[in-house]
Amino acid sequence: MASKAEDVLKDLKAGKYAPVYFLQGEEPFFIDQISSYIEANALQPHDRGFNQLVVYGKDVSMMDILNNARRFPMMSDRQVVIVKEAQNILNLGREDIDNQLINYLKNPLPSTILVFAHKYKSLDGRKQLSKELDKAAVFVKSEKIKDHLLSGWIESYVKSKGHSIDNPTAVFLAEAIGNNLEVISNEVDKIIINFSSPSAITKELIQKYVGINKEYNNFELTKAIGVRDTLKVNK
Repeated sequence: MASKAEDVLKDLKAGKYAPVYFLQGEEPFFIDQISSYIEANALQPHDRGFNQLVVYGKDVSMMDILNNARRFPMMSDRQVVIVKEAQNILNLGREDIDNQLINYLKNPLPSTILVFAHKYKSLDGRKQLSKELDKAAVFVKSEKIKDHLLSGWIESYVKSKGHSIDNPTAVFLAEAIGNNLEVISNEVDKIIINFSSPSAITKELIQKYVGINKEYNNFELTKAIGVRDTLKVNK
């Protein structure tokens, strides 16, 4: 069964690492969140030069990736191999290429943390690779958050940063920005960098730091349409 992104992050923050992570789906935010955490925290800074490799799918073959994964770390307990844009690995999805990864999954090197960041789409769940990843790896399916759940996600994200936001204000921010978690998180971070202690994010702060016009934004547009205020809708 696929793992939830928040559960994976919780394990990582507790120092629990797995040999293989396959992060896939339409929502890149959670994929980036997990892969970035591993990149920044799995190794001590002085170990990264020899033991951390970051590559891009379009530049490497599956065999290249697995050959690097099978290397032993140098003067360290572990090494990290991160494949960004893994959806661009040549011929991924072809049986012989998939079988290379399936064979590695049967006996992964315990001292390697291998991470695939496969963005914007998912593997074919009917194929053997998906089934093997589900059994033998930390397999995350990163889905877009439904619009009606977006304000709740904003509240949780702000709380995770040590601050607060009430639901109407979270709805206001969601309506103004739309369903883009990367943009929302960046804008929230831009606001809270001004706080020196736990604080509440208000509509006034959003208008000040995010630059949303108080009268003319998606939230007000929706309201104007609802009451059939044609003049304001046109403005």
